[in-house]
Amino acid sequence: MKIIAAFEKTKEISYTSHLDVQRTLQRAFRRANLPLAFSKGFNPHPKLSFATALATGYTSAGEWLDVELDGDVSPEDFMTRVNAALPNGMRFHSAFVADDSIDTLSKMLVAANYLITLYPDAPFDFEALDAAVRAILASDEVIVEKKTKSGIRPANIRPEILESEAVSVSDNTAIVAVTGTLNAAGGLRAGTFARALFERLNRNGRFTAHRTALLFTGSDRLPRLD
Repeated sequence: MKIIAAFEKTKEISYTSHLDVQRTLQRAFRRANLPLAFSKGFNPHPKLSFATALATGYTSAGEWLDVELDGDVSPEDFMTRVNAALPNGMRFHSAFVADDSIDTLSKMLVAANYLITLYPDAPFDFEALDAAVRAILASDEVIVEKKTKSGIRPANIRPEILESEAVSVSDNTAIVAVTGTLNAAGGLRAGTFARALFERLNRNGRFTAHRTALLFTGSDRLPRLD
């Protein structure tokens, strides 16, 4: 059987890399005495796959994965047993048994929602933030410097931005919601969107990002893109 499940990654472990998250989950599955299914060959490993990776330093309300088991375990029992073996900062909150109609998560993934918190080097008001967001949405091109395999190159991220909204400004911080494309080939990075905002606000600063949802097609049991 295959279980599809979602876990949160909170601030306590935000700087744990994706590879270390994989290792942590594999150890937790073993401590939970789950009947894991393993790959064949000289180096067998648990049949575990993620919809996508979460960038180091980000937090998330729901990272989706699937895991194959050589035995029947209810979704409720799966979450109870695994959560008891996980460290602070990780917790499964959703799970269901996958049926044969569901494709791989990475193929169904189409977008993600983020809340980005800006920490600018100089204050601005809500009207300025709202105007910057609206200017980005109204533009045909949003050019940012993007790191690629061949070096730093200018890239137009506007096609990757589906929607965005200014949320709040207070105490020298600002919060913006953004929905961007995300699939196996890539998609919107919260950091590049934050840099585009800083440029339009004529500010420098740092940011944090919280992924509030991964969005899929192909199944009503997964969060869907409207």
